[in-house]
Amino acid sequence: MSRVDWDLLERRYTAARTLNDQNQPVGALTAFRVLVADLAVADARSEREVEQRSRLMVRSQLGLALATYECSMDGEATTSALDRAATEAEAAPESIRRGLVGLVSGQRGVILLRSGQFVASLAPISASLAAHDPDDLRSRAIDHLNRGFALMQVGRIAESLKDHESAHQYAEADGNTRTQSFALHNIGYVRHLLGDLPGALIAMEKALEVRPDGSTAIDMLGRAEALFEGGLVAAADQLLTETIPQLKASRLRPERAEAEYYRARCLLILRRFDDAQTLAARSRQHFEAVGYIPRAVLSRVLELEAALAAGRRSDRLARATARRRAAQALSAVVEGDAAGPVLGQHPGHAARLVAAHWLVLAGNLDAARETLQELPRGLKSAPLTMRIQHYTVQAELAFAEGNRPRGLRAVRSGARLLAGHRSRLGSVESVTAAAAHGEDLTRVDVETAVATGRPAAIFDALERGRATFAGAGRVTPPEDPEAAALLTEARGLLAKARELGASEAKERERLTHRARRIQDQVRKRSWRHAGNGSAVQSPVTAREMHRVLAARDGDSVVANFVNIGGRLRCVRVDSQGVTAIEIGPVEDVTERVRRLGADFAMAANDLIPAPLRAAANSSLARNLKLLDTILLAPLRADGDLYVVARAPLLSVPWTALPSRSGLRTAVNSYVARGRTHARPSGKRRLLAAAGPGVKHGTEEAHAVGRQWAGATVLTGEHAVTEHVRTALATHDVVHLATHGQHDADNPLFASIDLADGPLFAHELDGTPLPGSVVILSSCEVGGSTQVLGGEVLGLTSVLLRLGARAVIASVAKLSDELAARVMPRLHAHLRDTDDPEAALAAALKDVAEPVPLVCFSSVEGLAVG
Repeated sequence: MSRVDWDLLERRYTAARTLNDQNQPVGALTAFRVLVADLAVADARSEREVEQRSRLMVRSQLGLALATYECSMDGEATTSALDRAATEAEAAPESIRRGLVGLVSGQRGVILLRSGQFVASLAPISASLAAHDPDDLRSRAIDHLNRGFALMQVGRIAESLKDHESAHQYAEADGNTRTQSFALHNIGYVRHLLGDLPGALIAMEKALEVRPDGSTAIDMLGRAEALFEGGLVAAADQLLTETIPQLKASRLRPERAEAEYYRARCLLILRRFDDAQTLAARSRQHFEAVGYIPRAVLSRVLELEAALAAGRRSDRLARATARRRAAQALSAVVEGDAAGPVLGQHPGHAARLVAAHWLVLAGNLDAARETLQELPRGLKSAPLTMRIQHYTVQAELAFAEGNRPRGLRAVRSGARLLAGHRSRLGSVESVTAAAAHGEDLTRVDVETAVATGRPAAIFDALERGRATFAGAGRVTPPEDPEAAALLTEARGLLAKARELGASEAKERERLTHRARRIQDQVRKRSWRHAGNGSAVQSPVTAREMHRVLAARDGDSVVANFVNIGGRLRCVRVDSQGVTAIEIGPVEDVTERVRRLGADFAMAANDLIPAPLRAAANSSLARNLKLLDTILLAPLRADGDLYVVARAPLLSVPWTALPSRSGLRTAVNSYVARGRTHARPSGKRRLLAAAGPGVKHGTEEAHAVGRQWAGATVLTGEHAVTEHVRTALATHDVVHLATHGQHDADNPLFASIDLADGPLFAHELDGTPLPGSVVILSSCEVGGSTQVLGGEVLGLTSVLLRLGARAVIASVAKLSDELAARVMPRLHAHLRDTDDPEAALAAALKDVAEPVPLVCFSSVEGLAVG
């Protein structure tokens, strides 16, 4: 017999194992079958060769078992391969027997993991870990990794984190970058289960840095789940859309089912209820096919939850349907209890929550209460989303029973939980995105407040929901030189694109596209910033608001608008009390606002023929008058007016409405605290800067500067982003005569143009502003986008969140010539009064044409709470 080439057999084993590692089980299956056959006839002559043959045979049988399972899910064939490996291990030389027996035990645990039998996998994996030689760093790392994964699946999260950290330490000491990467990714996943989104994303990013073969679909899936739980639902949905086909192509059916489950959850929040239900059903079928019964039950519960969300928005939901759905959810309770927990979620508990929702809709309140009583108090070990749902259904039931105090306690408890989550987030986008998980809680609160018929209750419910996510994510900016370098690169690309002529449209598009890709990188980096203790403000109540207004001289009005079921309502607060006003269909206002935008754009364009501009001005006057009649006439606001609203009312040029001429008017998306009364002072610092392409910008900046002693004026090449960013953090009044734009798709990249390119809202994230007044003499830069959960983003909202006292900005096209005429007058009044609302009203009072400038600010005198 010819001599055996043991080195070649070792290389063949490594190649086959790599195929398994790379999720190519078909190739691995063939390679291991041939290798096992060759080893069976290999002649081991020396003691060393006998040990080598035993090691190779056991490991090859284990590789064959895993490949068999991945290809066919054939439990019998898989067990047979494992048993053959066990027989070989027991027959191995004594010097290596214990280690090989441990390997077999560990692989049994892995197969149990793959089949969803997580509790059963713990004993064999622990036995494998105990059998390893202390110097066998690679095996110890893998066993810690596998046991950590099993512990994570059964909800023993703290133990799981410890195992994954051990796996990382052993893999790092062994120089095994692949296992290091897996351990870091799982550390990130565990941190996401613990509610630490920034920590999760940082660990997952480190995993990619050490991964030898780049990002995989598994990495993408874990990141998407973390983004979803953090509230970045749209980003998670986009990532899952890319991930599912890759998982399908790799034949990773359990992971594909998991990705489909999370994408269905995204679609549910995105209000694509039918799609969510369809995808949840597909996920369930795939989980059932691979024997992941706990996950299959969770998918079934999600199907019922999607039907619930669709039913809530239907005017024709029959109680018989609700009873039938409740019965289906209660059946899922039995299945879920039998299946047991997975990843900190208990399918039976999830089913109880949905069953209770359906029972409330069916009017069976006793059964709903009994179902909720079966749940552990607070569901403290459950994910954030499940705990919020628990408080939501508790509130829903209490309100349905007529127990309003208990319902409000549940709402406030849910709000506190969300506030705690928000405090751990460090970027404005993360903070606002997290509101998506509180949308149902707020909906229940507001709808039941409306049902009481008490205006004060509606006001309080609105502000309870809004206050939770108000304010910035941080109080100091994080140090991130790489993000700063990326933004500088993006700014340079956009500045270059700006200079290109009409004949170079293709190159301009290429540069702009590249800049957007860089912006997206920066945006994703910001999600990794952790909060650092910034306080969440307590909500303002109607009683407090009334007390503040009653203490004043005059007839100030706070108008808090809300869209409920497509109809616009307003809670009006003044010194006399609180009243509710029915305004009418939201569609009417939305259409008028859209027409106003078109009219302002045409009226501000000098290139349009005079007759067309005259027609636009006539239409503008007509639509302003109609909006005045719809929105303001019912309010009877003859003095100061503070508008609190969301889309589409944030785009209304309130100051330009006829009845507001010469009157103080302020707008905000929530009732903010901490604004003090105006107190003129001669010590205020002003910076005025003019950006490129503004016809009268330099003239305007100098005219504004002349209104203030010691003003700093930047024009031409001196008006750069660094100087303006510094001024925003240090000056009391900042005036920017620049062009700008609001990016509706990516509102944190709303920008103003300066000499070296755009200054993005994103760059200001985390920079505390000193109670300043910021005037943005730019086209439409006062625009905003309402994101999931109802929160508002844009340059104006970012400045207010970061501490600006007031921001005066345009919500529509504003001609350079008109801005140059108005702005010096505005600053003269602001200098004398330190009152931005009064200054804007006085500056616009005698202007013949409508001006779409709005003062975004808040009510004075509300104490920080």
